Amino acid sequence: MKKQWGFHILWSGAFVLLLAVALRAFAQPNTAPAGSDSQPDGLAEVVIPAQFQPGPEAVVGGPGSTEVYFTPQDENTSTTVIFLYNTGTTTATVGIETYLLDGSTYINTAVDVPGPGMVRIAGDAVSTVSGTWSNAILVNFTTSSTYAKLIVPAGVKAEAYVAWNGGATYDPLVEVETLPIRFSTDPATLFLPTIE
Repeated sequence: MKKQWGFHILWSGAFVLLLAVALRAFAQPNTAPAGSDSQPDGLAEVVIPAQFQPGPEAVVGGPGSTEVYFTPQDENTSTTVIFLYNTGTTTATVGIETYLLDGSTYINTAVDVPGPGMVRIAGDAVSTVSGTWSNAILVNFTTSSTYAKLIVPAGVKAEAYVAWNGGATYDPLVEVETLPIRFSTDPATLFLPTIE
């Protein structure tokens, strides 16, 4: 009987502590400055290095392309990172579109992925000693991007994750806490349970 009371007291104490922490978190004022990822103002920032900028003849997607949807996470404490792998032998152009809560377009851009090759896209500027990240593409999703779409040509593969970086720059050698992003080819199933 004593063990049961001890167990109940322990769980009650843990519940009260959790409740106190949760109430404190919700009671904090929003101190993010205007223009930050958490309080965006104006247009999204997109910086594509010259070697990944599509030429005027580029076709986004093309025959056999697939539209995949996802929810980017990009606030003052997190960033979305996308890897695009081109398994083909020629350059492929991938479209990137994001949408506001009301469904209107927020970001509409495209990047060339050399074949065979890979490009990295980050929601925050990348600052690292790792040379393989030196030409990362910046697509600052901010909190305005409620959901997004990649138009992926045949032969191109996509992977993505959210990283907690605590600032406006991302260093993949330092910020190691990540969460995989789930892609869906059906926008109605992007948010579970399925929207009917």
